[in-house]
Amino acid sequence: MSRSIQCIIGVLLALSLAACGSKGEESGGGGNATGSVKTGPGVTDKTITLGLLTDLSGVFAPLGKPIVQSTQLYWKERNAQGGVCNRTVKLVVKDHGYDPQKAVVQYREMASGVAGLQQLLGSPITAALLPTLKSDKMLALLAAWPSSLLPNDNIVITGTTYDVEMINGLEYLLQKGKLKQGDKIGHVYFEGEYGENGLKGSKYFASKHGMTVVEQKIKATDEDMSGQVAALKRAGVKAIAVTTAPTQLASLAGIGAAQGLKVPILGNNPTYDPALLNTPAAKALKSNAYIVTSIATFNLDKPAVKKTSADFEKAYPKALPKASVPFGNAQSRLMDEILGKACENKDLSRQGLVTAAHQLSGVDMGGLTAAPLDYTKPGQPSERAVYITRPANVPGGLQADPETYESDTAKNYDVGAQ
Repeated sequence: MSRSIQCIIGVLLALSLAACGSKGEESGGGGNATGSVKTGPGVTDKTITLGLLTDLSGVFAPLGKPIVQSTQLYWKERNAQGGVCNRTVKLVVKDHGYDPQKAVVQYREMASGVAGLQQLLGSPITAALLPTLKSDKMLALLAAWPSSLLPNDNIVITGTTYDVEMINGLEYLLQKGKLKQGDKIGHVYFEGEYGENGLKGSKYFASKHGMTVVEQKIKATDEDMSGQVAALKRAGVKAIAVTTAPTQLASLAGIGAAQGLKVPILGNNPTYDPALLNTPAAKALKSNAYIVTSIATFNLDKPAVKKTSADFEKAYPKALPKASVPFGNAQSRLMDEILGKACENKDLSRQGLVTAAHQLSGVDMGGLTAAPLDYTKPGQPSERAVYITRPANVPGGLQADPETYESDTAKNYDVGAQ
């Protein structure tokens, strides 16, 4: 065989071997000052692309839009500082309108081009996507807080979960004399993952304090709470827990006040929107509502919160300040920490991001979350403390007690128990 033919065969073999790679899922590439970094989909030598599957047109649009805006502000500033792992972070935003079927289609469209999901809004959306997220090894930072998703390594929740929120909030009402042993608690909740996780918390609390829960399950499309208020009044409830959207919270508060059911109303964090203070329910909300959340209010006097809020008001002077603004920043900071750890590990592949996420502990958010975050304990919330807040005419529409709250009942609660 001639030498020239041998050379041609050698080149063809080399090209053939190169073509037998893994379709870009786990490729060696990129680089930084300390050497090469393993990469995967959504990562090049110069960029890291992250996806946001959010609600900009459905029931949680009032919360979803500020989260996206706050996220975009964070990464704009971070990229100006040099990005992460010598790469610029790019964001791809899709609006699913709180429709799981639409979200599944949108995920398929974006999945091949993103390294992870910076934001995935909605418990039913996450439930619909979970099998695919697992098979894709896709890291997803949730704008949702259901404890049932904690055992999934690729799911990351910023702050505590709905059930822990509810336990803390009800314990707070008990300590303040708003509830007593043997009372009945009403709970109005959405069918599905979100509502049922909040209900799990109220039922656990009730079981520990000789109380009973009067359940009122509704659909996300149910907006008039007249029937629910009438049923809870007949049952003689002494407080109403709420795991719904803001529309239902306003209806419960307004109709309850009109019908003489003036009891504390305790909402999980997604139940409130400061725009409710411009509705006829405003007076009742300020008198009776408590919102429990592990995410800071817009006006909280904490360093990271003050900067986040000031930056948002400068960028969006006509926007209504909301608590989801600090959340967007907190979630972005967390992804920044994950990407930084993955870079340190020299592995920006999808599995590399999942691994890095669960190596993080003691992540101080500067008050954006009620406590530092820890992801090294499988199946457990990253923290269990909350802020107890009240609707008020202040920037962001919620006034928080600056001291965080963590009850003994919440500390001892087994999140994984059925």
